[in-house]
Amino acid sequence: MIRLVKTIPEHELFFLLNKTNDFNFKRIDDICIKGEYFDHQFSRYQAYDRYSKNCYSFISNKSILSIEKKIQNQLFSDESNIKFLLNLHQDVDYILTNSDMFADFSLILLPENFVFQIQEYSLSSEEELYQLIQYYE
Repeated sequence: MIRLVKTIPEHELFFLLNKTNDFNFKRIDDICIKGEYFDHQFSRYQAYDRYSKNCYSFISNKSILSIEKKIQNQLFSDESNIKFLLNLHQDVDYILTNSDMFADFSLILLPENFVFQIQEYSLSSEEELYQLIQYYE
């Protein structure tokens, strides 16, 4: 889990990441979650480190785009125009994944004064987010 120290645009964050690392993060297809009232999209950036032979992915925790499909007519609907992949961690900006089973995120040089230290978060194969990430990889 990655939390930003201050709010900065995505393009600026990934420009700084690419500037400080040997591998370059590129925007890839968004993760899309379809709901009854909204379709939500979450941005994804991916880079391959040829030295460690790992593929790293940054996934936005908060939806970057919500498309309203129909108007809500229920007073207490559990669906809103903003969605988080980690509902219990809404302060997390990005989820960082690794293609290796034993993740070593210390290889990624994070821009100073922009990002807090990476916090580990384990997903089990039964969780919906784990299956969603596997589907998009």
